[in-house]
Amino acid sequence: MNNIKARDMQVSEILSEISKLSTDEQKISILKEKYYDHTPLHRILKMSYCHTIVPMVPEGTPPFNANPDADGPNHSSLWEYIRIFPVIVRSAQSIKMRPIQIERMFIEMLEAIDPKESDIVCMAKDKLIEKEFKISSDVVKTAFPMLNILSSPEAPIEKTPDEIASDYINLAEHKKTQAKLLNQEAKDLIKKAKELANENA
Repeated sequence: MNNIKARDMQVSEILSEISKLSTDEQKISILKEKYYDHTPLHRILKMSYCHTIVPMVPEGTPPFNANPDADGPNHSSLWEYIRIFPVIVRSAQSIKMRPIQIERMFIEMLEAIDPKESDIVCMAKDKLIEKEFKISSDVVKTAFPMLNILSSPEAPIEKTPDEIASDYINLAEHKKTQAKLLNQEAKDLIKKAKELANENA
């Protein structure tokens, strides 16, 4: 393992390595020093830890033909599928595609990569990395601030009493306008009804 370059390590291996470290300081240090440019790792962490990333494929692991030769040379690397990540989450690219196209590309990737990597991708999609590995969102945010991880929705800004009162007044004015229009419609209907009654008299 020590002879493998950091960029050549699988995401599943990196997460296992980091998870085994005893302190957050060690985890942050290793992530920053060894994996600062490991794009597949960054994509996995962003997808799992950032609440603004919304998956475009159903929850869970889809049925696919896993590559049984996990230790052989035939499986592909996640580096080869970087272009797929914007497709499987909500993006300018994915919203123009049909769901069946997205799911097909997702399954093709899962079938091509190491089964352990397929598991990691599915966990990241469902935001389960933190439950599986001892890596907190604070560790990820500190190690990779450029990922702009938003681990929880921003708290809504509370309105002042004056702003709420203003909203009520605007709503009341809107209701009054609607009432006037409805009243006029009612008068028109009554008028038509009387005209029809007079014609038939």
